[in-house]
Amino acid sequence: MINQEFLERMQSNLNFRKKSKMNIMKKGGDQALSHSYQDIRRIDFALMRMKQKQYGLCTNCGCIIEEARLEIIPETPFCSDCAKAIECH
Repeated sequence: MINQEFLERMQSNLNFRKKSKMNIMKKGGDQALSHSYQDIRRIDFALMRMKQKQYGLCTNCGCIIEEARLEIIPETPFCSDCAKAIECH
């Protein structure tokens, strides 16, 4: 399972990313708005999963998402294997 220190760091990262995306939405055009809105939805989903104690578990297979993957894409709901399988389809 994910340790508390890592979880707190990811939560801080996600909150920062959400604020940044909201600023982009205020300043950007339609394309920036669309991408930022999608990003914010993914971030909100990750934050919700933290509250539910489900963050870091793949929503597809239930396996633990690699910490290295979460460091790069903290809002990801998928482990590497499931992400690859989804991309192939």
